[in-house]
Amino acid sequence: MKIETIKKEMLKYRDFYGGDISDTKAIENAKTKKELQGILDAHGRFMEDMLCDAQSHLDNFKRKVDLHIC
Repeated sequence: MKIETIKKEMLKYRDFYGGDISDTKAIENAKTKKELQGILDAHGRFMEDMLCDAQSHLDNFKRKVDLHIC
């Protein structure tokens, strides 16, 4: 697939939760497939960080309501 086609697809992409790839400037400025792959990898790490934050938030709530059982 050509880089311009990949860029268009990436700009239209919505992840499982409906979120887009927020770094649109990086997508538009990318010159290689390797750069585009790096943008997707960074988005994957961003989603992992969001999951970690959500799990920490839930764990804190469990402690608050005294339901955190080890």
